[in-house]
Order: sequence, then structure tokens, then C-alpha cells
Amino acid sequence: MNNFQGWAAARGPAPRGRVPRGRGRGGIRGNFRRPGNQAPGAGRGRVYQGNAHEYGNRNENMQPRDRGDQIRPMGYKRLEDLEQNESSQDIIITLGNDRSGLEQLLRGDRGKLDDGMVQMLLKVFGKMLEADGPGNYLSHVLCLITKYDFVTRLTQFLYGLPTEQSVMRREKAPIHLTNALKLAKALLAVMPSESEKTVSMMMCIVKTVMEGLGGILEVQPVYNDVNEILGGVGEEMKKKREKHKRRKAGLDGVKELSQLEPPDDFRQIPVFPQLQDIQVDSQPFIRPNLISGAYRGIDHYLDVQYRLLREDFIRPLRDGINEIREFGDSDAKHRFENVKVYHDVRVLFPKADDKGVLHRIQFSTENFGNIRWQNTKRLLFGNLLCFSSDMFQREVLFAVVADRKPEDLEVGNLTVAFVYDDEGEEENLDSDDEIDEDAVGAEAIPRGRRPAAARSLIDMRKVYTMVETDAYFEAYRHVLAGLRDTASLPLERYIVSCEPDMHAPAYLRPGTRARVEYDFSSITGQKTKVDVLGYQWPSSDELSLNQSQAEGLKLALTHELAILQGPPGTGKTHVGLEIMKILLKNKAVWAQPRADAPNAPSSRPILVVCYTNHALDQFLEGIAKFSSNESVIVRVGGRCKNEVTKQFSLYEIRQKRRKNPDRSQGTKATRKAIWDLRDQMKTRQHEISVNVNQLEASLRIIQKLSNLGIPIQFKRQFQDACAPGNIDVDEELLSWLGLKAKTKEVVYHEEIGNLQPYTLMFLRSLQHTDEEIGRAFYEIGEDNLHTLHAHILAHKEEWMKYNNETRVEELVEEEEDMKEEADMVQQQRMLDSDEFRRIAPAKNTEDEMKQLMEKMGAMTFDDIHHKDVLQENGDGWQQTSKDKKKSKRMLRKQLSKTSIMTDEEEHSVYNIYELPIEERWRLYRTWVNRWREQFLVASDSQIIEYNRLAAQLAQLRRLEDAEILQGADVVAVTTTGAAKYRDLIYKLKSKIVVVEEAAEVLEAHIVTAMPKSTEHLILIGDHQQLKPSPTVYALAKQFNMDTSLFERLMKVHIPHVTLNIQHRMRPEIADLIRPRIYKDLQDHESVLYRDEITGVAKPVFFISHDVHEDNLRDGRTKQNLHEVDFLIALCDYLLKQGYEPEQITILVMYTGQLFAFRNAMPQKLRRGVRVTAVDNFQGEENDIILLSLVRSNDKASIGFLATENRICVALSRARLALYCIGNMDLLSTKSSMWHQILGHLENADSVGESLTLQCKNHPDRLTPVKTALDFKNVPEGGCGQQCQMRLECGHVCRRLCHPDDHSKNKCTKPCEKLLECGHRCSRPCYAACTACVKMVTKLLRCGHEQKVRCSESPVDVSCQAKVEEHLPCGHSIKVECAKSGKVDQTNCTEKCNSFLECDHACKGNCVKCYQGRLHMPCAKSCGRTLICGHKCTSKCSSCPPCERKCQTQCVHSKCANKCGQPCTPCKEKCSWQCKHRECTMLCSEPCNREPCNEPCEKNLKCGHPCIGLCGEPCPNLCRICDEEKVTEIFFGDEEEPDARFVQLMDCKHVFTYENLDQWMNQKEDGNAIKMKECPRCKTTVWKSTRYGNIINKLLDSVNKVKEKQWGDAMLANESRGQLRDEFRKDQIMKKYHALELKGILEKLEARPSPGKLVAIEKAFRRLQSLYNLEQARDKLKAGDETIPRKYLSAFDNDIKMMTKWVMLERSQTSEQEDENFQNEISRLKHVLEYIKLFARWTQQSDPDLEVTGHIQILRQKLLETFRPYNAAIKATVAKSFKRIYEKAPGLMSTLGISEAEKKMICNAMGFAAKGHWFECPKGHVYAIGDCGGATTTAKCPECGSRIGGERHQLDPYNRVSEVMDGARRSAYDEDMDRNHIPQEMLRDLHQEGFF
Repeated sequence: MNNFQGWAAARGPAPRGRVPRGRGRGGIRGNFRRPGNQAPGAGRGRVYQGNAHEYGNRNENMQPRDRGDQIRPMGYKRLEDLEQNESSQDIIITLGNDRSGLEQLLRGDRGKLDDGMVQMLLKVFGKMLEADGPGNYLSHVLCLITKYDFVTRLTQFLYGLPTEQSVMRREKAPIHLTNALKLAKALLAVMPSESEKTVSMMMCIVKTVMEGLGGILEVQPVYNDVNEILGGVGEEMKKKREKHKRRKAGLDGVKELSQLEPPDDFRQIPVFPQLQDIQVDSQPFIRPNLISGAYRGIDHYLDVQYRLLREDFIRPLRDGINEIREFGDSDAKHRFENVKVYHDVRVLFPKADDKGVLHRIQFSTENFGNIRWQNTKRLLFGNLLCFSSDMFQREVLFAVVADRKPEDLEVGNLTVAFVYDDEGEEENLDSDDEIDEDAVGAEAIPRGRRPAAARSLIDMRKVYTMVETDAYFEAYRHVLAGLRDTASLPLERYIVSCEPDMHAPAYLRPGTRARVEYDFSSITGQKTKVDVLGYQWPSSDELSLNQSQAEGLKLALTHELAILQGPPGTGKTHVGLEIMKILLKNKAVWAQPRADAPNAPSSRPILVVCYTNHALDQFLEGIAKFSSNESVIVRVGGRCKNEVTKQFSLYEIRQKRRKNPDRSQGTKATRKAIWDLRDQMKTRQHEISVNVNQLEASLRIIQKLSNLGIPIQFKRQFQDACAPGNIDVDEELLSWLGLKAKTKEVVYHEEIGNLQPYTLMFLRSLQHTDEEIGRAFYEIGEDNLHTLHAHILAHKEEWMKYNNETRVEELVEEEEDMKEEADMVQQQRMLDSDEFRRIAPAKNTEDEMKQLMEKMGAMTFDDIHHKDVLQENGDGWQQTSKDKKKSKRMLRKQLSKTSIMTDEEEHSVYNIYELPIEERWRLYRTWVNRWREQFLVASDSQIIEYNRLAAQLAQLRRLEDAEILQGADVVAVTTTGAAKYRDLIYKLKSKIVVVEEAAEVLEAHIVTAMPKSTEHLILIGDHQQLKPSPTVYALAKQFNMDTSLFERLMKVHIPHVTLNIQHRMRPEIADLIRPRIYKDLQDHESVLYRDEITGVAKPVFFISHDVHEDNLRDGRTKQNLHEVDFLIALCDYLLKQGYEPEQITILVMYTGQLFAFRNAMPQKLRRGVRVTAVDNFQGEENDIILLSLVRSNDKASIGFLATENRICVALSRARLALYCIGNMDLLSTKSSMWHQILGHLENADSVGESLTLQCKNHPDRLTPVKTALDFKNVPEGGCGQQCQMRLECGHVCRRLCHPDDHSKNKCTKPCEKLLECGHRCSRPCYAACTACVKMVTKLLRCGHEQKVRCSESPVDVSCQAKVEEHLPCGHSIKVECAKSGKVDQTNCTEKCNSFLECDHACKGNCVKCYQGRLHMPCAKSCGRTLICGHKCTSKCSSCPPCERKCQTQCVHSKCANKCGQPCTPCKEKCSWQCKHRECTMLCSEPCNREPCNEPCEKNLKCGHPCIGLCGEPCPNLCRICDEEKVTEIFFGDEEEPDARFVQLMDCKHVFTYENLDQWMNQKEDGNAIKMKECPRCKTTVWKSTRYGNIINKLLDSVNKVKEKQWGDAMLANESRGQLRDEFRKDQIMKKYHALELKGILEKLEARPSPGKLVAIEKAFRRLQSLYNLEQARDKLKAGDETIPRKYLSAFDNDIKMMTKWVMLERSQTSEQEDENFQNEISRLKHVLEYIKLFARWTQQSDPDLEVTGHIQILRQKLLETFRPYNAAIKATVAKSFKRIYEKAPGLMSTLGISEAEKKMICNAMGFAAKGHWFECPKGHVYAIGDCGGATTTAKCPECGSRIGGERHQLDPYNRVSEVMDGARRSAYDEDMDRNHIPQEMLRDLHQEGFF
């Protein structure tokens, strides 16, 4: 057993890295290659030639793919053969072979490892470990065991050994334990860091198992041996962690390093990190920044700065990767301090940008569920990323974040730019190569420094691990290149040699010019000439400055390196602007006119450098106020939001120049070259993006099945699930994925109505909610107390998790958009040129992408976000708001995952509808992944060519920008802009450089921003406020990297001036930072008379508390909600004192607290009160500052609150008042600075647990507030007293004490003024008096008396007295007197009480039952017990199939159908067997064996014999241990000593088998079909093999009943499909009944039972009948304008009532309903006939009296009779119609003649075809002979209207008459067979002048 040392030595050092996660497949495999260029051996990554359609067909036909290269998993027989027949060494070699199949077995390609397979593997591994085999083979096997977590599965197997029922396995337990311990020992020897965690867990289980088996002596030595090794490994890992911590803290002996010589030339060290940089354990050579003396020379200085800066961005990467190697990337206990790790990263496709080709990647977000991507600082623009497919062993790729969109990050998508170490990419600024400004295109790039082509593309077959650091790589990259390329520095004597002897700027020295006078009139207000190097300077008063400011001004103008320190409020920015004012006024001194334009602006502008965009805008805004129109200012930085300085941005100036036609010829040539290049890039972009667009669109959609080309067997399952004839299966795909709700949402708490009262009461007593009880009943369908209780306990956590996720999703969606911290960082980093820009117009690209997504997708994110109804092939379906949120959450979650199925897993799927939802998504992603493989689109040459063009474009744009900058007087840049535009800035040859916020900038950034031409450097800042922030804390503290050039030069005594008079803070606030930070800081007299703060006793107070902070996920940020609540309440209180929101700022020390404030602040505070982090408020101030310190914990940790610089900034921002809240006791113990401040506060009585509020009106009333709730004691902002101030109206103010005046208050007391009527005014005092509103009794016109307002006239009052009103329906109701005569039968509420066909009384009323003509469906609850055992929840006695979840189950599975649907028989083999008998039938078939009554021979866990029978599950009761329960009398024979028992598995009750056999074999009374129940608790018996024949027989009977009730499913599907087809065809009907049809369609989508489908179809047919009547009505209205509208209105009301009745919810219909509906349809048809008849009758001049009588009868029977339209009424109506037409045949048509006479006329005319009859505009009929075409016009003999027409065109106001021969087109149109133009269109054309 000592061979482990040999193995370890043989294989070398143990690998620290984990095997890469994932299966090594999925994603796009292979580079982007054209078909035919694929490298051999690519396997699944090969390119399929042909288009997507061809590829889809290939899959659809399921042509077998070439599987010659696939490896089959090892099987049981193969392992058994190895263990029995092979030697240990041969086993090692066999298993260590890549093609052995071991990896596929462990990976799970054959399925989850069962106990038998684990046992066999353990035997094989045990024998394998007996040999001293080849180390590399053994290492490979152990890596696979670790990679696929076999030890965890082994632990589960070992845990089950003590309870193993198999005697054989239990006997072999010592062998299993020994082999497991051998394996653990080997793992600890070979890969200790990777296996420590899992082996530790296994050892705990092994100990438990050994104790459970009674102690196994032969295993104990091995156990002790492994335990000892494990302890040693634990110690070693502990040492590694300590070593890691020490390494993080930095190197020892830092001081000695400064004396060492570098081992190599720093200029030979590449800017980019190399593989060895991130792999070495030892630290690279670095030396500290010297802060107390001079450097030995320029090379020493540059070497130190270069190595420190490079180490600052490489060390986090190195340490993070080493952590991953040492501790594993999934160690939950270890927190990665330096990096963020992303798994399963795949490169998807290239993405063209105007700066080159970027790449879209996808990473798994499964571990990032709670990250809010808008907030997190993960994956910010410019962050450095490191990719590796081999755990950073040999392959490393680098990229930076190029485009960050939170919505993309949520689904794991990101756009990156891969970066390469191109030495030629940086221009050699020391060389003499100059850009030829007249050259264009490639020739514009300096020869010898032309950018190299892009590297070959990324291997898209690989799965990467990605590591992220927070380093902004672009800034490092350019600054390091600048340091490396620097040979000499301007002002080197000060910066490097630290010589204190200061010279004047070179342009002022006597050798340059005799004497220099500056014009100071710009600051003195009068003409003042000053010899700038002389001694006679204006006094400070003349300069309007204090003494220190004047000294600073003089120093800045006369020293070639000037340092100006400005403590808070001392006006350093003001002095800086005064310096700029003088320099710009005297630019002739330092400026050098351009040779080509002597009068043009300077060609050597002043360079202004600021750290932040905010400071840059502030400084430029100040310059803009005094600069003349001739001064040219250019701003180079991030996107400008300051409207004043926006005009100066380089981007804005560039755009203006491009529109200026007078720009120079050189610029025109450059622009032409730019446009030519852009055209070429568009062409290349199109070539690259041919298929990329489809890949990009696929990231945010669910693809249509027709695109994916899924295997044919799966496609058929989708098609079978849809209605016949419905070829669109995409909706079914969405339902299958859980994205489309197809059933009505269940209201769970309503389900409790189906439970027995005692069951409900007991479950409630167990603290279960009605929602939980109802949900459990709905899911299992049983009214069993124990079953329901167990189900709730099992699923409660899952339900709560889902509800919480839903609530979180709603909160996130309701959050108001706000400026995020991540955005702030990005704005600081991004320049105008950094934003992602496509070459093609953005709008066109977006439109194309949207169209492509709609074409490809069955569902997109836009469908969920913006659409209420999604249409597909004319069918509509709607999602509720809750459904949308659920679908959105699921879609985002699943699209962000990367896991897919293996080929073996996919082929093992038989029924896709039986897969769990997670497996369905894995299968879908497998289809998408296969689809993506065909899109390997771009060749290397295309991308290289595109990158070459992009590089040329960048150079040409630099030429354009260079011309702009060279024409400026002031060029203002951020430090980021200075780094990225370093080449342009150097060419400006500026003499003067002004650095604002110089103390916050890293030294390397300043020295690389200084052109070689620099003669004058002015540094303005304050190192005692914020300092530079290196990425690595150890470099900052031990190597002085956080010491800026500003601070370092002050420390070596370079001349400087410190401003010492502050104009901001009242003395009490200034005392907090002096003399502790600023010893000589003085107060200006203006701050001595600051206004006293209102409402608070002291202007400065610190509230101390001990409420703990909260840790937030993803980052080290913190929050403290106690402080949030307190300061929000304080802020609100201060606003009530009259302060404006803009006067208050809330400062926080952590960004987590920032978002806590923004989430908690009410809207009124958000609008004006600024909440920001302290670091973002440097340089700013406000009247009142509320400071939240956040930190409060048991660890005594205060983080960077101990940093004096941040303390200084935080305490020096307030002018009037400062209120701070934090754990002052904790701070004072951990920081000497806070300890001193606390002492000062205690002396001033300005610290305590409570803040004292002081009432403005009652100064003696003080209110202490300790928590936010305490502010409730001063609700109005004053104190608790009543105000009692007399108002102008004379009343006393009723409000509580309030600080605001009463001018805006409204007195709400009653007015009480006497009105003219004698009553007093009752309105509020503040309101004007109006008419009297006192209620008095008056006599109304109707004779009733009523209380009305005094001022109201009785004539205008509506009487409210109740009177009886007789309705047309025959009933009477009570109505208000004013409504008498205005009500009809629609207001009747008389109960119907008619008896329905079912013999139940109708529960409707007169209106709902349509006056007895259409009764409401029966509402009586059925309550019968259905065949399934559930109670019928339907109405009346219809008893449709049960809709609950089926509870049928066996030992293998549960039925997944609805309860009323026939069950699918179980096809598994029957499990009823013992050593005496065995059943060979299927589970659902009758068993072919008899029950075995032999005693069971097994022992229970307690060691006693089992009391059950052979082959049956062992009862969980013991005759000895549970004697009382076993012998409890139920049947009577339980106490017999030899009694044998059977346990029912459904309820766990135990009975003697003889009596239970007799119980189960009893027959039910009569013909009842009922499942067997437990004799004790009545739980249905499902899972019992002993009684399987009885259960199956009953199930067969139940199924037959279900089949009869359910109906023929195939016929139902066919009927459902026919209905859907009719919906599509009849589009006109949707115009009449869109909502109703939509409701019917939703019912169809829910897949109703065949019985319910009949009711749905009946409703559709009834709607069709109503629709036909409506069409007839419309035709009638269009044909005759004399139709009476009142009758049509009555007809329309009837149609509406019937439509509403049709859409009532029904499970089935009755014959009575059919008969009543048809009667009403007949009546409405007669109503239409009556309306036509009535219209003709009214036109007769002398109507017949008998006809008039029958007209009245028809009106009465059809429109005024409110009872069923029975046979008697029908006969009367028919008789009246017949008699009318007999007496007046002319009423039968508009011609006034009978049908017989009409036929005689037509025959007499002898026309050969129809279409010769026409009507004039008023309806009079005439004929046209010959061809039937109008050739002349005439006048109608009846009315004189124009008839006929010309050129065979009928007059547009005439029309073809249908009443004579039924023609709809003229005979001429028929003969000519030409397009018919409707008369209505002809009329419109005529009116528009076409005829």
C-alpha cells in the first residue's frame, strides 16, 4: 500500500487544475470556415454543405450520422471480465486508454449509475490499485473519477449498506469499504487539493457505516491510514491558504528591493501578459515607488513605474488563476478574491464593428441567479478577460469587454474584443515617422509601424473557462506602451532627480526673451501689466484673492513645475481657473502661431488633464465663462451630458466640420478616403454577416420547429398533439416548453370547498394555509388527511420558492430606472469613439434583425414584453400579466443555460411529453446546437481583411482629429482619453500642461500624458483627500503605488503652496478635520456667520448605533438598512423645515448602500435629494450632508472607513450642517483618526445614540430620535403640541406644531356665516360661501314630499319615492317616482322559478331568462360521486369527466392524464416475485401466480425478524419493538404469536393477511364499481402487488366507464380541428363576434373532453345562426333607407341578449335549450320579415284596414309579447303574414306586384340573360335592352331622376336591380367577362372627378 509515493513520483507534480467542465461538445465547434475547408477529424463540428433547408431535411428523415468515431460506454459484463480475468496492471492500462469507454460510463451516457454498477466499478478500482502501474495511465483514471464526481455517488452507495436488504451485498460490505478506502488513499496521494473535500465527506459516511454494521475489524487499519493521510492533506491545504494570504499581502523585504538591479531590460517585457506571467508561483521583480528620495536615473524611474503598473493588472489574474488551480473552481468554501469565474463559455460568432471584428460569446448563468446585472460591476466595458480550454495550462486567450447590455448578460451573452500582443500596434513616438496629413488610405499609416493583421480566429469548437479581472485594460495598455517607448522625460530634474531648485518655464526665461509682461486685466478688472518674473506683483486684494491663493497663483505662473494643494473649500479650482484666465489672455507669450496661418489659433494648446468627466466638465465650464469667442476649446472624454461643455466635445466639433463645405482640401481628401473605406467595410461586413444574423437572432427567440429540422419521430409527436389538419406546431412547441399556459389558472384556495369539514379544520390547525391545502388537494385529488399533510410538507418549500421568485421578478420590473454605479464606471472609461457602432445604419440593422427574429421565431422577448396577443396563422391566444412574467422569467433562465443532451441521451428519449421541463429544455437546446453547426460562416481571410480596413479607418480618423486638436487653444482630456489619444497629444507639442485632481491620478498616467515639448507643468489637487486607486491593495500599501506624483514631489520638498483659508464649512464642521488632517486650515469670515440649522439642536451630530450591516451577494459592498431608514426620515424632517431638496445630499460609503437608499426612498425625495457615493462627490459641496457609514459587525471590520483620505472627503462636504450615522464605538477602536474625531465630538457633546430635534416654534421642546420610528413623534416637523396660532380668519390652527408659515394653510373649520335664507354656511372656512346646502322638506310636483337642499327648487328635484311600475313582461317592480314610465322589461328582477328539463327550478330572473324564452343553465350543484371516487363539481346532473389529476398509480409510475380520461396501462414487467413464485406478466395484466403465504426470512433494521410475508414489502413495524402497535386489535387475530401481516404501501397501515385478503375479495353491493380502500383510513389502495389482480380488474371496469364518458378522442380531435379550420376560413364572422370567437378558441386550446367539446361546438353553431341573422339585417338596412330604426334597435338588443346567453359556461347542453334557441331564431327571422313588410306598408297611400289589423297583430306577437315563442304564437304569425300577402300582393316586393306578375313581365321582355333590369336612385325599376350596357341617359318617368349611362358605364347613382331576376351584375359585364366594378366604387370615382 506504499505505492502511492511511487505513482506520484512517476507522474510528476500533481495537477492543480481541474479537468475543464462540460462535455467538450455543444456550442459551435470549429472555426468559421467555408464548406470544404473543414479540417479533418472535426467530428460533430464538421461543416454540412448546403443550406439550412437541406440540413433540416437530412435530420427530418433521420439519416444516421457517421458514428464511427463515437465511443460506447463500458458495460457491466466488460467490467466483470476485467475484474475476473485481467491483472491489476492490465486493468490500469485498459481503463487509462482514452477509448476504453470509462469516461462515457462515468459521465452518464448510459444513464445514472445504479448500485450494481457502482459495486462493480468499486471492485475493478480496488483490484487496479493493487498494482504499481504506469503513473500517467493511473493519473488519467483518477482524473476521470474526480471529474465526474464518482466519489459522491460512491458515498451514496456506502450510506445505504447498513439498510441493504440484499444479504449478499451486506456480507460484502467490508470488501466494499476496503476498496473505497483504497480509492480515497490514491486520490489523496495523487490529487490532494482536488479530492480533499469529497474524500472528507466520504470518510464521515464510512465511519457511520462501520458503526452501523457493528464494527468491521479488517477495515479499521485502512480507515486509520486514510484518515491520517487526510489530516496531513488538510494541514497542507491550510498552509497553502495561509501562503496565499501572505502572497496577497505582498512580499517581505520591500525596502531592500529598491536597492536591487533589475534582472532584465523592462523595454523587452511585453505589455501583454504572457503564459508564464500567470503560471509562476514566485513574484516577478518589482521595486517600490520611491517617496523619500531621488531615482538614480531615467531608466531606474521608468523601470519602477513600468513594472509596478504591469504587475497591478497582472497580479489579480495570476493570483486568481493560482487559486483556481489550488482549490478548484467550484469550491464553495473558498471565495475567489481576485477574479470572477465563468464556466461553459462558448464563442458563438463574429460581430463587425467599425473598429474591427468583435465576437459574441455565451457563458452559463446558472450560478448567477440573484445578480442584478444593471447594478453589478461585473463585465464592465474594458474589463480584462482571460480564456482557457485547459484550465490555463497551455492555452490562454485575452479579450476585453466591448459592448455591455444588461438584458444580454441576463441570458449569458456578451460581446468581447479579443486582443493580441502586437508590438507594431503602438506607434513609435520617439521615431521621426510623422503622419503625412495629405496621404490617405493605407499610406497614411507610418511605415515601419503599421498594425499587424489580426491573429487567426478563435476555435469555436472548444468550451472555455473565462476569468475576469476588474482591470481596465485599455488604460494600462496605452500607458505601459508610453512608458516603454519613452527615452527621456520633460522636467526630469524634478520628477526623477527631485531637485528642489526650481526654474521658471523655458518660454519665460531671459535667454528666450528679454522681459515678459503679463496682462492681468482679466482678474484685476483694470489694465495691469506685470513683469511675471519680477518682484512687483499685485497684492492679493488687487487680485481678489486671499494671501495663500495669491501665492499659489504666482507659483503656478513662475515655476516650471508648480504644485498647488487645496484643502476642502479653499478654492483650488477657482485659483486654477484664474491661472487659465491669465494664460489665455497672454497666449502670445507661450503660443506658437501656425506657419500656414499666423492669425489662426495656437498650434500648441494648453493641455488640461482631469481624472473624471465630472471634474473635466466643471473646469471647462469655468473656462467657458471667461474665454473669448476666439478661443478654441476641445474636450476629449466620455459622452458629455453637460450642455455648456457639450459644444466643446471632439465628437460635436468633428460633426460640425463634416457639414462645413469650406473645410480644407486635406480634410476633404481624408473624408473621401474614410467613406471609401466604409464602403469596403460594408461589403466585407455583409460577407461576414451572411449567416451571423441568424445566429444572433437565435439568441433571443424560441425557434420554429420547421427551422430546426428535428428528428422525424419527435416531429410526429408534436403533430399528433395538434389537431388534424393543423400544420403549425410552433404553438405546441411553446406549450411543451412551458411558455404558453393552455389551461385556466387554478385558484387553489377555492379547492378547499371539496374537502370534508373535519379534514380542513385539522389541516388548518397544523398551520397550513388554505392556499397550500387547496393546492395539495388539486395535485393529488384525495380527501385523505395524512396524504394531504405529507404532500404539503414535501412540496411547501418548492411552492414558497416559486412564489418568492415571482415576487422578486415583479419588484425588479416595477423598479424605476436609475443611474447605476456600473454605468458611472463605464462613462468614466468610455470615450465617444468607444461606443459600439455598426458600419451599416443602426436603424436598418435593427429592422432587419427584428424581421429575421419574427421570421425565425415561434416566440421572442418582444412577444412577452410588448404584445398582449400573439398571432400565428390567424389564431389568437392571450397571456395574463402573471403568465407573461412567468414566461419571461423562464425564457430568460433557459436561454442562458448551456447544457444539452448527448446523442445517447437524445436517442433514449421515447416520449418527449414524459420528460420533465428541465430535460425538455436540454433537448430543445440540443436541436438548436445542431442547427447552429451549419453556420460556420466566415473565413480567416475575410476577418483579417476586415480588421485591416478597420485599422486604416482608425488611422484616417486620427488624422481628422489631429487637425481639430492642433487648431485649439485648450485641449481638455480625462486621464483615460490622454492614454488612448497619447499619439495625438504628443504631436500637439503643448508647452503647458495643467492637471486638475492631480493627487488622484497614478504617476505613470501623468508622465505619459506629458508631451516631450512640455515646459510648464501645473499640478492642482489635494493628496489628503482622495488618492490613486491601484487594483492591487498590496502594491498600494507596500510599494507606495497609491502615492501620486503630486504627493511624492511634496514629500521630497519640491516647492509648493498650500491654500489655507476655507470658504465652505461652518467652524464646527471644519473642526472635524483640523488639526488632525490640516494643521493650518483657517476659516474665512464668511463662514462664521452661517445660518443656524432649523429643526435640529446642533449643526453637527454623529448618531452612534450597533445595528449590524447586511452583506450583499456579488461583491464586497455592504448595506445597513437601519441607517437607510433613519436618514430617509431625517431628510423628510429637514424638508418639512423648509429646506429645498437640492440643499440636501446623502453620502454613502458603499455602493450597496446607494441602491438601498434608491430602492427605499419615496418619490418626492428622489426628485431633488441627491444620493451618491463619497468617492463620486469629491470636489463638490452642499448645505446639508447626511452621511451613512454603514459598517457595523461582530468581526470588528471597518474596511476602507479607516482610510484617512476618505474620512477627509466625507467630513468636509457640508456648508451648514453635517449629520452622520454609524457604529462610532467600532470605528474609534479600529482607527486612530476616528478615535480622535470621537474624542472631539464627545467634548463638543455632538455624539450620542439619539439626535436631538428642536422645535422651531417652541425652542424649549426637544425631541430625541434614535430610530426612524421616533420621527413619528414629530409628524409635521415641529413638536407634539398643537399649533394654536390664530389665523387670518380668526380661527385657531388645528394642525400639530409645524415649522412652515400659515400662508399656504387652509382653515378647515366650518364657515358659520349667516346666509340670506337664515341658515349658516356649512362649507370649510377657506372656501367661498355658496348656495345653502342645508336639507329641508319640500313638496314636489308629483305630490310627494322629500328632503332637498334649501337652495334647490322643487321643480328641478328628482323624486326618490318608491312607486309600483307595471312592466311589459307582466311583472311589477318598485322604482323611483322620477323613473316611472322610463323602465321596461330589462329592469325586471322577478325570479323565474320555472322548472327546467332536469326538474330543477330555474335560478334566473325575468331579465336573465329573457322573459322565460331562454333560461339560464341549471346552477344546482351535482355533488354525485364519480366513478373515480371524486365528487362531481359540475352543475346539475351532467357529470362531465373529472378534470382533476388522475390518482391511479402502481409501484412503477403514476398516470399523467386527467382523472376522467382513460388511463394508459402500465407496460412495465410485474414486480411481484419471491424465491417461491414469480409473475411473468406485465404490471397491468392479470398475474399468473398465486400469493405466497410463507413467512418473510429477512431481518428488520432493528435486527428482529420481519412479521411480513415472503415477496411482500416488509412492514415497518416490529413484533418486539412495536408490540403495542402490532397487537392493536382491529380484525381480532392480531395478538396471535404466529400472525403474519401485510402493509398497504399507500397509507402504511398494517393488517393480518388472512383478514385483509378477505376484505379485498369482498364484492361491492349491487353493481357499484369502486376501488378498494384501506379498512382503517379509507385511503384508496393502488400500490399492492399482492392484490394486483383485484386492483387491475377494478381499474379495467373503471376505464371502460371512463372511455364511455370521455368519448372517442380521435373523433374529438378531428372535430376540434374542423372547428379551428372554420375559424380561419370565416374571417367576416370575426368582425361581428371577435371576443366570443376568441373565448371559444381558448376553450378549444385547453383540450376539453369529447363531451365538453360538444357544448363548445354547439355554442359556435349558435353564434353562426346569430351571425346569419345579423348579415340579413345589414343587407336589409343597406337596401332600403325607409326601414324603421326603432324596430331594428329592438332586433339588435335581442341579438345582444342571445349572444350573452350563448356564451354562458356550460359543460353540456339540453334539448330544452336547443328548442328554446331555435324558437327565438324563428322569431327573429319573422321580425326581419315584419320590418321589411312594415316599411312597404307605410309607403302605401291607402292601406287596407284588414292588412293594417294584421300588421298590428304581427307587431304585438313579434315585438311586444314577452313569453316563449310557442307553436300557437307561430301559427298566429304565419296566418297574419299569409292573409296580408293575399290581400295586398304588392307588399311582397318593392315593385308592388306579385311574383306571378313579375315572371310574366320578364318572359314578355324576352331577355336572353339576367342583368337587364336596373333601378334609379330612388328605387324605380327600368330595363336596358340589346347587350344590357348603358349607352345613353334619360329621366325616370316616376321621379325624374337620371337613368342609364354612357359608353356602357351605368350612371354611378343607378344600380342593378335584383328584385326582378336576381342578377347582381349587368348583362354587359357578364358578356364582356371583364372585371366588375361595384356601383358603390363607381359612385365614389364619379364624385372624385374620374367620370
